[in-house]
Amino acid sequence: MDAFDWSRVTGSPWYRPEAAQAAADALGGSPSAEHAAREVARLRYEVSNDHEGTLYPAAVPATTVFLEVIADHPGQARMEALNALLDWWSRFVPDPGFENYDDPEHGPVNVCEGVEERVRAAAGMLREVAMDHSDGGRHRPAVRELLRNLDDGWVAGGG
Repeated sequence: MDAFDWSRVTGSPWYRPEAAQAAADALGGSPSAEHAAREVARLRYEVSNDHEGTLYPAAVPATTVFLEVIADHPGQARMEALNALLDWWSRFVPDPGFENYDDPEHGPVNVCEGVEERVRAAAGMLREVAMDHSDGGRHRPAVRELLRNLDDGWVAGGG
């Protein structure tokens, strides 16, 4: 996993960059499958609010982490990452007052658009993973659903 400074991302008072950093750093090592799945879940809950259905700006770089997990960690961690993206897709909106992520390469981008753009950029990898039979292929329906979501685009509140 590429190094990322989670403290440079602004967000809700509930966003804790040090906890997001710790989860992402743990995934960068060689965690066990169970530990990797826990860290994916931990990162998810550090960058979003499931109760409110909102995404913090840090959900955009977290999407990159989730996509790396989907590519490289078959099993439980892959499913956690897929479930996070599927839960967010069209059901979540940016946290009020924190609608944009300040992308260091492209400037400000709406949080949901930033998540969608990163998933769209990984479509080739997702198609490969959709054909992967590892771990009994139990991830394949979720990957195919995520790819179908790309075809439809992100319609906030449409889930």
